Amino acid sequence: MNNEHLKYLLDQWLEKKITVAEENELAAYLEQHPDNEALPELLQHFLDNTAPDDVPFVKDREKRVSAILQMDRTAQQKANSEQSIVRPMKPGPLRITFLRRWGWVAASILLLLAIGTVVVRSLNGNKKEFHALTQDITPGSNKAILTLGDGSTVTLDSAGNRLIRQGVRQTGGQLIYDVQSTAISYNTLTTPRGGQFQVRLPDGTMVWLNAASSLRYPTAFTGGERRVEVNGEAYFEVVKNSHLPFKVKIGQQAEVEVLGTHFNVNAYPDEASINTTLLEGAVRVAVTGEKVMLKPGQQAQVANNGNGIKTINNANVAKVMAWKNGLFNFEDASLREVMQELARWYDLQIVYEQNVPDMYFEGEMSRDMNLLQVLTGLQKTGVRFRIEEGKRLVVLKQ
Repeated sequence: MNNEHLKYLLDQWLEKKITVAEENELAAYLEQHPDNEALPELLQHFLDNTAPDDVPFVKDREKRVSAILQMDRTAQQKANSEQSIVRPMKPGPLRITFLRRWGWVAASILLLLAIGTVVVRSLNGNKKEFHALTQDITPGSNKAILTLGDGSTVTLDSAGNRLIRQGVRQTGGQLIYDVQSTAISYNTLTTPRGGQFQVRLPDGTMVWLNAASSLRYPTAFTGGERRVEVNGEAYFEVVKNSHLPFKVKIGQQAEVEVLGTHFNVNAYPDEASINTTLLEGAVRVAVTGEKVMLKPGQQAQVANNGNGIKTINNANVAKVMAWKNGLFNFEDASLREVMQELARWYDLQIVYEQNVPDMYFEGEMSRDMNLLQVLTGLQKTGVRFRIEEGKRLVVLKQ
């Protein structure tokens, strides 16, 4: 492909006139030729002519692109070498790869084009019908319910900026406890499906709650420990205090003990296991009769039936932290896993017309996109959907 044709394809995308065939041609070329020396100039051309609203999922793109264009040949060769460690396609189930990293500049063009675009890799290469979608659902946002010690509730959202009661205030999507009270009561912060929220606990510890999650905690930490309870998913940045260990009760099966650390807990009841992933510091995960000490980068998996602890030495931290960073990370995710995550964030009921297709995905998408944008990208893989009233998403027969 000559550079004029490559520029034509980028222009077609920019003007939203690109066909599916042209889109696949562009993706295939960038995958095979990530080191094209003309790509930096074409990337700059694309940026100069793209309105910010066309790529809502890309943040600080000027800084991103500036860094990319200044990378030297060594960095580019390092990026290219990543191709050699891409996991080969497993035989049998269909695998789907989102457009991403095939060299610094090629990857950036693909990212700026649309993370939601996907490349289908199937064993038979058959094309699937594209099903038109018309209804749309907005993404999740900052919203939660605060249940106070007396049982009263306060509705929280991103617009709030108020004093809830003495020592407790809301600033946007964050709940802040300013003062250690001498009178202890227990509060519970609960996010619905389609919601997320942050809370700064009385000791300064920060907690981010994902959708469909809850955190129960005291209004003051007294005695010999700091203890909270979590259901669903939460990320903790714990303030270090060697005299007051921080303990997290996870559902009914496990407990995490820390002194000062950053870690993520995924404890949704509909998942196969409770996963604790350590990013910084050290934590001890305990279930009945067993304790495991984690190092940064490790993950402890506790089966929801409470049957022992499995330690993963090289956890996929980027995938674990994607939700907090505003992304869906579908690396090696089955269609059921993808639908489960979309259901929580967009507050959906998922229905399958037949058995769940045996498909796996690779790549990332922004959580800031409307559901229609996400589904339109997924439909290019051959999966078809129908949106019905009441936020019911039907996965159609393949």
